[in-house]
Amino acid sequence: MIRCVFFDRDGTLGTLSDVRYPQTITYFPDARETIRALHERGIKAMIATNQSSIARGTGAGYDFDGEFRFLGADDWFICPHDNQDGCDCRKPATGLLRRALEKYHWSGGECAMVGDRETDILCGERMGMFTVLLSPQRECTFATRPKAIISSLSELLQVLPTD
Repeated sequence: MIRCVFFDRDGTLGTLSDVRYPQTITYFPDARETIRALHERGIKAMIATNQSSIARGTGAGYDFDGEFRFLGADDWFICPHDNQDGCDCRKPATGLLRRALEKYHWSGGECAMVGDRETDILCGERMGMFTVLLSPQRECTFATRPKAIISSLSELLQVLPTD
């Protein structure tokens, strides 16, 4: 049974008008509703996001905590590094998800990872999670195949394993 769903932020919970600036996000209409529906089923909602804007200075001081509370997330894990920093937390590396699993004493098999990029799917797969690709066209062009593909977040509950 899935106890927790991890969401990527950019491209999964909303879209950015300028990828350099986190404050330009516009949430998808079903983002908060989907998190609320997970909570109604006793499933935690977490956010695991790469935010290189912090390392580049364009996201410094942005209130990610306030944003994620507004969405209804139970917790969030942010990689503040840029691609070339060589950290263990920038997806597809597993540091963010590993820390979350350790904090909450979950196994990867009890969790799902929802994202719009191959890095999200690969990271979740490496941790043994049920992986879900958000693709409005319902197609996957990645070498790493997700367990499910949805065209909107409102479809998520229909594809999550129930046992």
